[in-house]
Amino acid sequence: MVVVSILLMILMLSVLTVVHEWGHFIVARIFKIRVNEFSIFMGPKLFQRKTKKTGMLFSVRALPVGGYCALEGETDEVDDDGRPVPPAKDSFVVKPWYVRALVLLAGVTMNYILALLIVSVLFCFNGYDTRKVSAVSEDAPMMIAGLEPGDTVLGYNGKTVTTPMDYSLYSFVRQPEEVFFTVRKKNGEKVRYSFVREFDVKRNDAENASDPGTVSAKVGVFRLSGKNYSERTQLGTYTAYWDNGRALTVTLDYSETGARTEYFYGVRDGVKGAYVTEWDNYSDGAAGNSVMLHDLHQPSGPGAVRLTDEEYVDAFINEFAQFETYSKFGFSFTYGERGNFFSIVGNSFLYVHSLIKSVFMSLWFLISGQIGLNALAGPIGLTKVVNQVVTVSAPSGLKIASLAEMTALISANLAVINLLPFPGLDGGKLLFIVIELIRGGKKVSPKVEGILTMIFFGLLILLAIVVAGNDIFGIISGR
Repeated sequence: MVVVSILLMILMLSVLTVVHEWGHFIVARIFKIRVNEFSIFMGPKLFQRKTKKTGMLFSVRALPVGGYCALEGETDEVDDDGRPVPPAKDSFVVKPWYVRALVLLAGVTMNYILALLIVSVLFCFNGYDTRKVSAVSEDAPMMIAGLEPGDTVLGYNGKTVTTPMDYSLYSFVRQPEEVFFTVRKKNGEKVRYSFVREFDVKRNDAENASDPGTVSAKVGVFRLSGKNYSERTQLGTYTAYWDNGRALTVTLDYSETGARTEYFYGVRDGVKGAYVTEWDNYSDGAAGNSVMLHDLHQPSGPGAVRLTDEEYVDAFINEFAQFETYSKFGFSFTYGERGNFFSIVGNSFLYVHSLIKSVFMSLWFLISGQIGLNALAGPIGLTKVVNQVVTVSAPSGLKIASLAEMTALISANLAVINLLPFPGLDGGKLLFIVIELIRGGKKVSPKVEGILTMIFFGLLILLAIVVAGNDIFGIISGR
């Protein structure tokens, strides 16, 4: 299976590269720029054919990695004495700046279009995800806020949410103590909620400790209103206590009605399960009789995993200990929604937009130190992911869909990375065109451009080596 995964990864990257280069080829031919060679794969030639009309060489090479489109005069040429060589009239360098810019942009545009086509096909078969709320957990902070199925999440911490992927990305890094949600209710009303969180973590880091420690959390839930949302009304308080990995007690207090509900996950009267106690049971100062909620953790629908009471309680207590519960605040988006052709296309655009946004934000997270180098993955790391998809116990259709979605993500990544203003990339060549315009049409010296390209190309090779080493170390260490 490892060999199959490697071949699949090579095929995916090669298709994306050839599609990228095909974009350059199409626009170059539209503007009558000579293409010396269009090659699928690299290395020694296996097959070649020269067209009689244009003299272009089409080739297939031995190393099944990538490909290229070689344009006539991609840079100004000089002779052995350093004197410029007059370019041919069908050379890339003699074309107006906007033609050269269009040729350069064509590659990333093709990667974008490919990602959009893949996503659209997937949405036709599997449906698409929307920012509309499908469910709200009874034992979560959003229940106090009054979020309901059918409401739409518009923003999170001042950032616009267009797809569930946006929210997952925004909440991936550590969040401040106060977070905000902007929501459009089913009746069209636009509201904003604030969640002020306090955590008290007492861990037992001793080796082989039977007592892992405790985690307590308190979340104040507020509704914001007025000009610039300056007025706040407290809707209630959510508290939770995780006790040594054995039990979790969750309490919801509603400020306006005085109602209180307690959820208990763990062992009670020798039975492990989920329990709920209403406010009336607190009236005598005791917890009162609790009712076991057998169906609290029994999801429905295709592919739903049904857990026993013991499995659910163990999973939920562990989830609380890892803080994963608070990344979602107890609500779910709508997944697998079906729609007409225009809905599919519209949501495909939104999804690819989120893919591209995720690349930019991931780069920022990396630069700002919010995520480490371990978050980066090169071809080796991606092959590991492909192998996980190939070997997982799942229907073939689901595996194909996962690989297709991964291809769309990589295609969006290539589009963004190629637009970065670094010499050696399409974005770097566009930068030289911008400098040319600023200088009144005077181009950057071919010698200077070549030196800068070599320097940045060397840095890219170094980065690739570091990422590859990190991938290999991750595989060896089982990370």
